[in-house]
Amino acid sequence: MSDTVTKAKLSLLKLVYPPVSNQEASWLQSDPEVEAEFRASDFYMIAGRAEAKFSSLAVDPDTHLISFHISIGANLIDAVQIQPNDLPAIANKNLDSFWVEAGEKLIRIWDGPVKGPGSNVLDWFTTEKLLWDRSRAVPGISLLNKYREMMTYDLLYVGIAKVGDSFDRLIKNGHKARMEILSNENQRLTSSRVTDEIYLFLFHVEPLVVQMFEPDHAFTEEDFSGSIDRKPIVADAEKAFVSLLKPDYNIVKFQSYPRGADSLYGSDYARYGYAIAENILFNTMHGRFRGGWDVIRQNVSNEADSIFVEGEAVQFYKSGVDYPSD
Repeated sequence: MSDTVTKAKLSLLKLVYPPVSNQEASWLQSDPEVEAEFRASDFYMIAGRAEAKFSSLAVDPDTHLISFHISIGANLIDAVQIQPNDLPAIANKNLDSFWVEAGEKLIRIWDGPVKGPGSNVLDWFTTEKLLWDRSRAVPGISLLNKYREMMTYDLLYVGIAKVGDSFDRLIKNGHKARMEILSNENQRLTSSRVTDEIYLFLFHVEPLVVQMFEPDHAFTEEDFSGSIDRKPIVADAEKAFVSLLKPDYNIVKFQSYPRGADSLYGSDYARYGYAIAENILFNTMHGRFRGGWDVIRQNVSNEADSIFVEGEAVQFYKSGVDYPSD
């Protein structure tokens, strides 16, 4: 890189699919459409939280309004309403009748008798998909104002697919840390199985690169190519999060970060950083990391914490402390 060019980068972590429990991942791995979405990820996190459940579902036959509660344990509960005609997957279908299938972990809206011949699922909600959709202000979902509190998890592991994608690395093939977590984690609720309290987060790392040119810079085609080698960025992102948060099941903590054999240290980026563009909060014994999503701008919000690296210096910026959160 010419000394007349300065490059900086901010990489955003965005989910390619709603968070799924370990049990749900086992059920979904044979679905070709879900597999295709999973394969868009090569950065993942594994976290724990008490199991969420649906209850008290009722449907108004005149307005079709679906009302129910979502709860995590005995003390965290919130009311939810879903208006099927306003959901993006249904809004343009001009339907005047629906069938609702409901259980403690799954709600599905059908265009005919549930599982009947010719009937189709119009939209569906697991507990985590409902929270994720609400965090992104999906039309048709109202109330559920405690979604941020409910989207708080204990971070257990951060990993990447150095070759290929997260589906092969984390789900299809045996994953040592995932098995250790299932074997060693305690139940958070005595009524739940550990497999229902461990959640997988499959992210796509989306880099935004800014180049600043000096007035005397001699431009070349390379300056405008837009080509980015993502794998080194993904590898560096793993090191950044692990070195900061030190998840229990990551054996290697990358204590020498930002230095590392496959990190971005010594690259042509003068400054680079990471943020989670989702309304999720991850806790560890060594600190917390909060994400943020702006539903108006459809981008990362000021509620998101961030990590920035400049030379040897690694700085953790906390939303609401180091910069305004609104």
